[in-house]
Amino acid sequence: MSITRRQFLKRAGIGVGAAVGVGAGVIPLSRTRYDQKHPHIAENHAQLPANGNTVVIMGGGLAGLQAGVELAARGFHVEVLEKTGTPGGKLKTWRDRTFGPADDPAKRDPNFKGYVREHGVHAVWGFYNNLREFLGRYGWQLEDVPSGESPYLFLDRDGSRAQIDITNALQPYGSLIQAFGIMDMGDYLAPEDRRATFRFLRNAASFDIADKRQRDYLDSITFLEWAEQWRLRDSVTHKIMDALIEMAFFDNAHSSSALSLANIFRLVSGAPRDMSINVYKNPPGETFLQPMVEFIEARGGQVHYNTEITDVEVEGGVVRSVTAKQIGDGRSKQTRCAICGALLGPNGEHLDKCPVCGANREMIWPLASAELVERRFSGDFFVSAMDVPASKVFYGDNPHAFGGIPYFDRMQDLQTVHVYVVNLWYEGQEHWKKAITHSNGSPSLNFFATGFEDLGITINWSLPKPFRDGMPRSLVSDYEGRDVSIIETQVANVITVAHLDDTQLADRFHQELKALIPDLPAYQSFYVNRWQRFAADRPGDQGNRPEVQSPFSNLLFAGDMPRIDHPAIDMEKTNVTAKMATNLILEKSGQEEGRSTTVGRRG
Repeated sequence: MSITRRQFLKRAGIGVGAAVGVGAGVIPLSRTRYDQKHPHIAENHAQLPANGNTVVIMGGGLAGLQAGVELAARGFHVEVLEKTGTPGGKLKTWRDRTFGPADDPAKRDPNFKGYVREHGVHAVWGFYNNLREFLGRYGWQLEDVPSGESPYLFLDRDGSRAQIDITNALQPYGSLIQAFGIMDMGDYLAPEDRRATFRFLRNAASFDIADKRQRDYLDSITFLEWAEQWRLRDSVTHKIMDALIEMAFFDNAHSSSALSLANIFRLVSGAPRDMSINVYKNPPGETFLQPMVEFIEARGGQVHYNTEITDVEVEGGVVRSVTAKQIGDGRSKQTRCAICGALLGPNGEHLDKCPVCGANREMIWPLASAELVERRFSGDFFVSAMDVPASKVFYGDNPHAFGGIPYFDRMQDLQTVHVYVVNLWYEGQEHWKKAITHSNGSPSLNFFATGFEDLGITINWSLPKPFRDGMPRSLVSDYEGRDVSIIETQVANVITVAHLDDTQLADRFHQELKALIPDLPAYQSFYVNRWQRFAADRPGDQGNRPEVQSPFSNLLFAGDMPRIDHPAIDMEKTNVTAKMATNLILEKSGQEEGRSTTVGRRG
């Protein structure tokens, strides 16, 4: 986007005073030191000897593993308790040999492990500074997106399209131009909407999460109600904003809180690259999650799978132990889904797939005899890194320990959102390349679908694109050199499709895709993931979230569930809370060395 400051002001329809007001402090300046893919903070690089303290981490998702790595590196003995048979929570990946056509040549290879499956694409935004610092510190690198690729391509069912390009202009004009890019979205935004949109973006970018009055107000209304106050029309709210809310929170403007998207606007307005996106080196289960497990185990810790804690012992204001109860009679055969953790009985191995999440039959595993009996885990400190549904069950089912304490009672009112992820296998790539293009005519890896009944953010995992080294390749190496399109769509509004079976879902999304890609052939294979465990950002949820420090001195919380005075979301929030919990444990154990620095908004 090459325009002068005067052209920007003229096209945006605002006065010089308004623009200067934004540049003078409403939109913060670039963070310089931290404005890089993997920020370096020397004081965070701690490798300390064993200190004799044990930390029990309840939950082996992203937050639990990150806390485990940080604590193990600082000399703590770490025990991670994970309900399922695989690490990583919502980030986990697994292999599926049933996906793909029956005559797929890869399936003739006796060493074929199966195609990678996961709960949808996981984007690492530029403003995820703490997560990026953590990854770089331990050598777990991110994948650059293809050169010149804008991830913000919007395609509507009515044929209109728009694209937000990412500028590298110096601050403060970079953020102003970026805001203009959101305003000047072709058919998506009528000229008469630009002034209201700019006023809205300016206000959103000035949101201060540390101001309790602002935070509580935005937590009390939906995003739609907030947008209506700024007289934003449906062309903005239900196209642009709905798509962004769906990507970040698997929700929409009608039900998501104003606070949710205010956080994002605040975060992406610090520097132009904040809107940039990286992805994990695929598959993250093998390149990131398993390495974290190995890091913990190499320092004497352990990750206990198929360990669903049900009971707790509290004495003298501290947690003493947690217990995984006996399953059945403790002797008879039992199976559990290694992906969602659902107990599926003695005959689960005969199922075609997990009836709860849709994982392929190879992920339904028999439990070992040691996993059937009661197990008790004691520790000096406990970190609760469970998701919202698991937390509501555990803390709600132990009233002798947690009942009547508002901190824990409020958790029962937290909400969750559901997302279905559908992957469809098509032969050929030309149909996608012709229809899904950037403004310069080049094929796009993904698009935001708007105006559709169900279709959401959609990506082509197999489309080859030139990366920074100039070599074209697919985001998933499984499909390298294959003339196939592996198209994934994420559907957040599952209420209207929850009654459909997987085949009906695949047919429904195929028909919606054909509205954008008319010559799309019949799909050759498909799979559906049904995931129901994401923390919601609905009105009132912020006030019901627990703080990192619980009323029990040795019980801390980490993950995307806690409430923190830091404008972090999703995976960045899991990292920030893991660092906060680690610092509190260091303080409580009297250990001065190893405190982590958390990157703030301004660096």
